[in-house]
Amino acid sequence: MAVFNDSADLETIIGGFFERLRYVEEAHLIHQIGGSVEFIFHRPESRIRWVIQDPGVMPPFQVKIGELDVPPLLTFEQNGDTAHRFWLGTLDLQQALARQLVRARGPLSRAMKLIPHLDTIYPVYTEHLQAIGRQDLLAALS
Repeated sequence: MAVFNDSADLETIIGGFFERLRYVEEAHLIHQIGGSVEFIFHRPESRIRWVIQDPGVMPPFQVKIGELDVPPLLTFEQNGDTAHRFWLGTLDLQQALARQLVRARGPLSRAMKLIPHLDTIYPVYTEHLQAIGRQDLLAALS
């Protein structure tokens, strides 16, 4: 059974997590990527993008749902279950890329600079799931 019931469920959960992520201490590291990052999801279908703000502007990025006119610098494409496992911290990004569970387009080397900081970000997803009453997803696919 899929983690997310439909696109609205994914957008509420992952999009809400991304909104929360904007305010963590490590959020400013997004500037190391140098442009917007789009997450394309399948099963269910959705697009969520981190749109980078000017340096010094807080929060450092905005979260936008749906297609935008301006192409992103970097795109990660995956299914909803894969995204959920990744943000829980149970799926290694490098392995997911090698096994093509996640497909990346753009200057991936810039995004790889953020990998050392992921361990501090994963708990934010868990906290978000608890805060919205979705503890049932903490055991899903882990």
